[in-house]
Amino acid sequence: MSISTHSGTSEGAPLVAQPLGAGAPAEAAGSRIRVRLFTKYVALFVAVVAVALLSNGIFEVIFYYREHKAALIRIQHEQAEAAAAKISQFIKEIESQLGWTTQLPWSANSLENRRFDALRLLRQVPAITELAQVDSSGKERLRVSRLAMDSIDSGLDLSKEPKFTEAVANKVYYGPIYFRRESEPYMTLSLAGTRKAAGVSIAEVNLKLIWDVVSQIRVGERGHAYVVGPQGRLIAHPDISLVLRNTDMSKLPQVQAAMASGGAQVSDSLQGSPNIQGQEVLTASAPIQPLGWIMFVELPVQEAYASLYTALQRLAVVLLAASMFAVLAGIFLARRMVGPIQALRAGAERIGGGDFAQRILIKTGDELEGLADQFNDMGARLQESYADLEKKVERRTAELSESLEQQTATAEVLKVISRSAFDLDTVLDTLIVSAARLCGAERGVIFQRDGDVYRLAANHGFSKEFAEFAKANPIVVDRTTTTGRVVLEGKTVHIEDILCDPDYTSDFKQFGEYRTVLGVPLLREGAPIGSFSLTRSVAQPFSDRQIELVQTFADQAVIAIENARLLDELQTRTSELSQSLDELRTAQDRLVQTEKLASLGQLTAGIAHEIKNPLNFVNNFSSLSTELIDELNELLGSMKIDGKTREELDELTHMLKGNLEKVVQHGKRADSIVKNMLLHSREGSGEHRSADINAIVEESLNLAYHGARAEKSGFNITLKRDFDPAAGTIDVYPQEITRVFLNLISNGFYAASKRMETAGSEFEPTLSAATKNLGSSVEIRIRDNGTGIPPEVREKIFNPFFTTKPAGQGTGLGLSMSHDIVVKQHGGRIEVATEPGSYTEFIITLPRNGAARTRAGGSN
Repeated sequence: MSISTHSGTSEGAPLVAQPLGAGAPAEAAGSRIRVRLFTKYVALFVAVVAVALLSNGIFEVIFYYREHKAALIRIQHEQAEAAAAKISQFIKEIESQLGWTTQLPWSANSLENRRFDALRLLRQVPAITELAQVDSSGKERLRVSRLAMDSIDSGLDLSKEPKFTEAVANKVYYGPIYFRRESEPYMTLSLAGTRKAAGVSIAEVNLKLIWDVVSQIRVGERGHAYVVGPQGRLIAHPDISLVLRNTDMSKLPQVQAAMASGGAQVSDSLQGSPNIQGQEVLTASAPIQPLGWIMFVELPVQEAYASLYTALQRLAVVLLAASMFAVLAGIFLARRMVGPIQALRAGAERIGGGDFAQRILIKTGDELEGLADQFNDMGARLQESYADLEKKVERRTAELSESLEQQTATAEVLKVISRSAFDLDTVLDTLIVSAARLCGAERGVIFQRDGDVYRLAANHGFSKEFAEFAKANPIVVDRTTTTGRVVLEGKTVHIEDILCDPDYTSDFKQFGEYRTVLGVPLLREGAPIGSFSLTRSVAQPFSDRQIELVQTFADQAVIAIENARLLDELQTRTSELSQSLDELRTAQDRLVQTEKLASLGQLTAGIAHEIKNPLNFVNNFSSLSTELIDELNELLGSMKIDGKTREELDELTHMLKGNLEKVVQHGKRADSIVKNMLLHSREGSGEHRSADINAIVEESLNLAYHGARAEKSGFNITLKRDFDPAAGTIDVYPQEITRVFLNLISNGFYAASKRMETAGSEFEPTLSAATKNLGSSVEIRIRDNGTGIPPEVREKIFNPFFTTKPAGQGTGLGLSMSHDIVVKQHGGRIEVATEPGSYTEFIITLPRNGAARTRAGGSN
């Protein structure tokens, strides 16, 4: 085999590489293939043996690993469940032993027997360190303890303790784990008798004895089991010192995962995690019902996978031998393949790098030699066409670069326009900068129309003094400036040299050394709205393509200006429409509410009038019947009737008279309700007018106070006033709003009096009234230190006919009428803040022109 690579060989005298041991020319070697590539590399398949062995070994390890791991999962999970069952059975046995202490009911002479039974239970069940027996009322009758003095009839009240209440409700109570003297774990176990009078037995169980159960559980050679409580504290462990130290296991990842899943196995796989000693272990868990504990079974990872490691060692030896064989076969094949392939790769790299004179000569007599000949033919054809192609590519590249630069700038401008629709200055600055850069201009400006003049909108390249001068001296329409000339002619203006133009006498020449100026008008519907100008410091005209590009940028500037104008108009119109819509909705809501209130008021008035007549008859005839019963008693008194009959008659007449008195009482209350319904349904009386709100509140306080004094001579209360002088006058219905204040103040008097009846003479009833100016509205606060309003009542206080006062003292319409007067008639709001047993405060907010606005909206 002969391999050679030559570059720069002449076309007429190519170098030829001969095969090993042969002298035939290159043409003869390339014309036929003596040996097929398949035959030469058949030895490669010998390596398949190693590959097959490797694949088989890997699959065997994978399947063996899965089977071994599945067995570990099953075994450890079964061990965890079995251990959990043992712990649960341990507690159940204690519960069963405790159960026979609750069989007998309590009696005077059963206490000694119970004490004897309790002592016997402590001897039989070493885990119970203390036993307390509580009767059905929750009183401790007996306590027997290994650690303290016994107690009989201590009378300790445990009726509110969970260990009593939960045991009575559920028959059994498992208390939380606690550590006595911060070492030994304990648990409270309460058991209620099957009969109600049997009471509850409460046992304090020392969980240290669970160690006997846990230490007997064998997990492999070095594995063990342990129990963790609901808070992650260690309850039982073969190493009893860990339990006595109150070890916190909640930081271990396996404990956290088990606690999060309620103790159940969180997945079907075992993951290695460090245990409390830092050793890598595989852990399985199971819940201990119904205690809420978790049983953990852990096995060291090294012990769990010991058999797997042995199998891996055997496989490694086999794989090592197969790998050595594969390496030897690869070395042999590489020596036969690398030479021709490297020659082909080097030649391809030279051709790909542009060296088309490169020639590859390989004398192997197979497909590689044919491939080398094809590379050589391709290099010759490429060498012929490269010269012409290189010229065309250079010319086309220049054109594409220029077009790409312009398209990129246009895309960037469009992107700025789309992103900065609300920022016109940013868009115009981007346009002038991009146009100047693409057209080879040093400076550029954009002027925008403002009435009859044009003001500077964007500046690129000109000095700060130029910008200040342009802002102070807007351009007028004439031929002395580029912008004025563009506006006059309405088309593009190109001044190749301003020094040669006698009409160009602009004062702006002093701020910039420019000679060539290009101005393009900004047109909207044919009318100029500004100008787009570029300048050059030397007299060098702009090309037609550059002028066309500037016109494109000018069109985009017009679009941006128009978008900004339309956006401003849209925002203004949207704001106007939103305000109009809010006003229409407010008027519509008030009109609908007015119609509803009018219909409801008419219906209520009609019903009240219909009820009033028969109610009057009931009241009148009830009073008349009471007088007739008195006359009947007088007639019966003059008649001779035996004693028994007279007693029955007296009893009947007395009962009849009492019933009639109740009818009269309830009839008067119904009459009061009807009157309030008529008052509630009628429209607001009087006319609205401006009134001093402080005077109205002061007058209401005086009227309510003197009315309460007249009704109850011993009534007394402290009145506090805090009136804001700036509250001033507001537009109200004085009669109606006074009714609201009288109602709220009277309710405050009533609440304060009720609290005084229970609080005693040390309590001082107080009612305060305050006003506050809020600008367009006024706030009135009426606060009492009475009984307050419970939350369930507070939600209903504004409902019609709802009252908490005794029968005959309230109709339940006062607060309902107050709400309607404030909210519906005056357009205000009424709120209540209260704390039961402390205070109640009503907060009324009235707009200054609420009554006039409500009248205009159709509410009245």
